[in-house]
Amino acid sequence: MFNASPTVYLWTDSDEHPEGCEGPYVEICTDRVFMKGRDFAAGKWIEGAEYTVLYPQI
Repeated sequence: MFNASPTVYLWTDSDEHPEGCEGPYVEICTDRVFMKGRDFAAGKWIEGAEYTVLYPQI
């Protein structure tokens, strides 16, 4: 389980609303699930937001 909303507009702790829109890109493969963070407004990948979960080997 990834605890992330599908697509969100940015919000800060000081109740500000900066411009932008971010969300996850998820790829489901036969041996793993791969997720990368995407800044949709800027059209760029979010550096450091990359996760791979391998399926258990039975």
